[in-house]
Amino acid sequence: MRVLAALIALLTAPFALAADLPTEALRPITDAASALASEDSSAFLEQFDRDMPGYAALRANVEALTGASQPVSTIESVTNDGDAQQQTVELDWLLAINDKDHSGSRKETRRSIVKCRLELRGKRWKIVALEPVDFFRP
Repeated sequence: MRVLAALIALLTAPFALAADLPTEALRPITDAASALASEDSSAFLEQFDRDMPGYAALRANVEALTGASQPVSTIESVTNDGDAQQQTVELDWLLAINDKDHSGSRKETRRSIVKCRLELRGKRWKIVALEPVDFFRP
């Protein structure tokens, strides 16, 4: 549990420096990364609008990824633009994919600029667009 708390702190620290990004807008991103590290595809997918383009492919990728491996993320904000209702962010996302047996063996490391668009839906922010969806392929 301490490792997960440290991971969440690591994930949110770079975002705290992003000037115009509302703190609550980050929650879907940090919650998604935390869920991925916990191998919880359902909690990861809860952060996304089911009607977003590519959702079905994202769901298939993430379910296969978390079923076959133990992914861990490090995320830094590159750019952000928006207001109190919507945000567009570019994230430097480092994804370490480890063997599921927890042996510590690294299968693959991926790094990409991931673009997300977030919208405030009622009182909760949702990720409504994400590119590239295949970043989370198994």
